[in-house]
Amino acid sequence: MKDKMDTTKDTGMDIKTILKQIYHGRKTIYYALVVAFVLAVFVVILTPRKYDTKVLLLAESNNRSGTSGLLGQLGSMSGMNIGSLLGLNLGGSSSNDALTSDLYPDVVKSTPFLLDVMQQKITDSKNHKTMTVSEYLRKYSRPSPAGLPGYLFRKIIGEKDHNKEVKSFKKGVIKLSKEQSDLLKTLSEMIQVEIQHQGNKLLKRRSKIFSVSVEAQDPLVSALLADSVVSCLKRYVVNYNTRKAQKDLNFIKAQFLDAQQNFYATQKALADYSDSNSNVILASVNIQRERLQKEYNLSASVYTSLAQLLEKAKIQVQDHTPVLTVIQPPVVPLKKSAPKTTLIIIEMLLVGGFIGFSIELIKIMLHPPDNG
Repeated sequence: MKDKMDTTKDTGMDIKTILKQIYHGRKTIYYALVVAFVLAVFVVILTPRKYDTKVLLLAESNNRSGTSGLLGQLGSMSGMNIGSLLGLNLGGSSSNDALTSDLYPDVVKSTPFLLDVMQQKITDSKNHKTMTVSEYLRKYSRPSPAGLPGYLFRKIIGEKDHNKEVKSFKKGVIKLSKEQSDLLKTLSEMIQVEIQHQGNKLLKRRSKIFSVSVEAQDPLVSALLADSVVSCLKRYVVNYNTRKAQKDLNFIKAQFLDAQQNFYATQKALADYSDSNSNVILASVNIQRERLQKEYNLSASVYTSLAQLLEKAKIQVQDHTPVLTVIQPPVVPLKKSAPKTTLIIIEMLLVGGFIGFSIELIKIMLHPPDNG
């Protein structure tokens, strides 16, 4: 029992001695804190200011059932199924194959989308110069402290491939230069898309609110770039969701023009034959007239069906066009979003204090103090 009390006493003395030695070496901790504070100031100064612009949008999806398709509605027209004859199935074009808002974050990160944004025009508030996004990122965007060495190295050796065009090969393969790849990566990090609110399942509403955030080093550029991203996203989504309906419309229009020519031709042939044989009473003449009449009736039926189908196909394209409504438009930010000066200084001071404290502990371990 006495040995345990002595051990506890010795341990207590060791802790007091260690704390006393750390107190005597507090200057090391102070020096570490000062160095950490100076480094924090340099980090804040070297880190370019960034401004964040946030746009809120409402995405409403069209839920079209297969039975409400245009060709399905024409099944009983003229006693024939025009959809089956043309090999189309507009009724099967539903929202299942549409580009939903859940995929928007992946769309804005895709290379084709970023290349489209790169060509958009923006205006720098400092130089009041209108340029493309690619030119702005290349000439007026400052690197972070971590990327400063590489930035200076590229400036020293010079950039020679920024004028190279993006090469597109067969089968959708895209070839980028090293600088173009870096610019796309930078632009991708500037853009963020998040789903904010889901639709009401009880009311069977499939609308979603999502946000598009753009962080740039210029407040005006941030707002203009956010507007460009929203415009490119709208165009991309509309083209994707209406591509099948538009393709069907173009095909039906071509078939309609052919049917129209055939109808006019059979109509003229029947009229000419009837005029030239109006007073002739022969069985062969009647048979030929009946044959021309049947050809005319068939061409007229196909022509009328395709005319109605063409009008409904135009409506179908409009029905499949998604609705993206801007709730909160881009506003030029007045306050910077980064760097967060206070947070950086606190973090650096904590790291500096930990390093100084660790140095003193290592000294004590290498040169243990005398408890006596």
